[in-house]
Amino acid sequence: MSAVLQQPFVEQFREPGTPYLSPALLGDFLGFQVQELAERAHVHRNTPTARPQAPQLQKYLQDMVRVLAVATEMTGDEKRAAFLVRNEPLRAFGYKTADALVQEGRVDAVIAYLESLAGGAAG
Repeated sequence: MSAVLQQPFVEQFREPGTPYLSPALLGDFLGFQVQELAERAHVHRNTPTARPQAPQLQKYLQDMVRVLAVATEMTGDEKRAAFLVRNEPLRAFGYKTADALVQEGRVDAVIAYLESLAGGAAG
């Protein structure tokens, strides 16, 4: 796949006409209500709709998109990646899901783990 010819993965989650991610679009993709995203991002339940550009919320959304991008690259399927991020218990992390780990701020560890799995499968 050539990244030059394709729209970037993250672009599908962009709030139209803005430079930030849309809580509603990412929530729809993952099957979360907006209030569930607020809980996961540790912000007030009204923040995703009242202040979607809030830094703490945007940081969570960016982290989740990073993990989804790696999972999508591994699986080759966006919907399967979303399912795995939400539901697959990761043995290396005490059987927590990638979703739970993102909530804990352990994004870099999850990405490194997923990349190591992909690297092991590839070579």
